[in-house]
Amino acid sequence: MKTAVMLLVLLLALGAAAYFIWIKSDDCSFSSKKHSLGIDLEAGLGDLKSVSGKVGISDDQVRDYDDLGKDLAEKYDMLCQDHKHKRVNDSEYLCRRKNMDQILDSLRSFLVKTKAAASLADPSAQKQVVLEALAALQALERKGYAAGCTSSMNVSPKALAFLGHTSEHSVQISNSGNNSFTYSVFDLPRGFLPQPSSGNVTVGQTVTVAIVRTAEPIPNDSPASFRLRDNFADETTVELDFDEQNASLYEALAENLKSLSAQQNRAPSVEDALKIVDDSVATSSWKSVQNADSLRYFLAAGVLSRAGEVAAAHTALDAATAKNPALEKEPATHILRGIVLKNENKPDEAIQNFSKANSLAVGSKNQKDTAAITGLLSGAVAHSEGKPEASVWLGNKEVQNAVKHDPKIVEFAAKSVKTPSPQLKKAVAQAASASSPH
Repeated sequence: MKTAVMLLVLLLALGAAAYFIWIKSDDCSFSSKKHSLGIDLEAGLGDLKSVSGKVGISDDQVRDYDDLGKDLAEKYDMLCQDHKHKRVNDSEYLCRRKNMDQILDSLRSFLVKTKAAASLADPSAQKQVVLEALAALQALERKGYAAGCTSSMNVSPKALAFLGHTSEHSVQISNSGNNSFTYSVFDLPRGFLPQPSSGNVTVGQTVTVAIVRTAEPIPNDSPASFRLRDNFADETTVELDFDEQNASLYEALAENLKSLSAQQNRAPSVEDALKIVDDSVATSSWKSVQNADSLRYFLAAGVLSRAGEVAAAHTALDAATAKNPALEKEPATHILRGIVLKNENKPDEAIQNFSKANSLAVGSKNQKDTAAITGLLSGAVAHSEGKPEASVWLGNKEVQNAVKHDPKIVEFAAKSVKTPSPQLKKAVAQAASASSPH
């Protein structure tokens, strides 16, 4: 007897487990949510058939109701499964669910009124109420489940030409749809900075995103590209073209700065650098960009640094980040700050900023490029200070690969930290020999 009871308890436990594993866990089943959703489509169909003739609902409308119920249940299950398996992103899922919930609310209202009519001796007394509820339900059905759930992100232009001494170009992102969206900039190559890197675009709005040249070397191969993606997973690719003259942009702007200040027989100032920057973007629409003034100071800091005006560069960079704290999240900011700090004779703080830049790039498409630049700069600083760990940075795989692909980055690092280029090249070669297997 005791054994039989134990077996019965075990069977009940197994049955309960199976229920929770196979039934309760199937949270994508519309039919399993009949009670929680408050809708019984089959019972509703019966009530509708019983009163249809008396309230002026045709057989075709009854069939339409039946088809709607079946379609809603199927689409509900499919959407849930697609979201669970990452085939639909969160934004689109929530939007479609919102539309489905509106239809479900209308369906509940219609079924409540139909049930009330079915309970009356004379259902025709509820005729107007039932027909109005049916009309509201049909109007929602015609809108569809995806209404307003796809973005209409328009990007213009789709190609930016950084030629000559151009330091900035802009793209306009407009929303021609009926649903707000958020955009983000992805995969912008080394030597370029977006502002703002993400944002919201309401219906009918157009926003401007500036793409500015930073002080780091740009890629060897033109054209490059970056992507603009919204929260509905729509994306647009924008091409970047650049020439050899633009590769030496900061050297040219630094020379312009020196000439300007020499005419007035004084050292270059932040105001002088801002004028040089403004001249380089005179034909641009970037003044409509969010935090545009911070970009002026950021670019000015790079020009001042390249001109050897360290104190002014530090002042300009501090002004840029004060005006726009989001710049602190950009690797380019910490690379520039590290260069300035090295030239203020603060090598340890410089290396800390290069390390910060590297950590901010983790997970991005440019992670290897950033690791190469920051590793090379850290190694150059350590080498100039006679620190043995220089060979660790300079022997890093990303650094060695980058130097082979683009030898000009050694020149950039040498100029940035004020160390002789031949010595740095020799140190890089020695680090390669030390790190290679014997």
